[in-house]
Amino acid sequence: MNSSRKEVIIKEIIYWKEHKMLPDHYCDYLLALYSEGEFENNHNDRMKSNKLVNRLSLFLILIGALLLISLFVIYFTELAFVLQMMILTSFVVLLLILGIYYSKKETWYYIFYISSAILLLLLSVQLTDKFFYHYSIALLITLFLNCILWVATGWKLKLLFFTVSGVVGIITLTIYILV
Repeated sequence: MNSSRKEVIIKEIIYWKEHKMLPDHYCDYLLALYSEGEFENNHNDRMKSNKLVNRLSLFLILIGALLLISLFVIYFTELAFVLQMMILTSFVVLLLILGIYYSKKETWYYIFYISSAILLLLLSVQLTDKFFYHYSIALLITLFLNCILWVATGWKLKLLFFTVSGVVGIITLTIYILV
């Protein structure tokens, strides 16, 4: 059978499979038969890469929405301070749980850790601003503690960008204090 005919048949079988016109195992058998086993490997690789891209897009949308909601809750609403902090804390905990869950399954798990670190920084700065309003030393201590937490997290989880971010933050704060 010539190759153009095989391509037409393979495209038709793929259409049947996508639209559930035949059971999947029949379509898999026919695809393996007409492609002589080559289709299965290429198709599985494409399916895996599509799933990874779709999952990454979903993660980025989720994290972007959480960050935007957090900023909106803090700066543009008249909610009580305790309610604002509870919302931020729940977002941080949710992102940490997702990071821990996906650290064993995915390669993009560190996005959750980065987002939770940003939200934790926002949360700690808000708390410091609320309780120590005009004390810049309290804000500096809070920022130092966040940077130390980033260095420790980077060292523990072997994530270089956390370590580098923490060290750069500590150096920047030290320069700010000395100048």
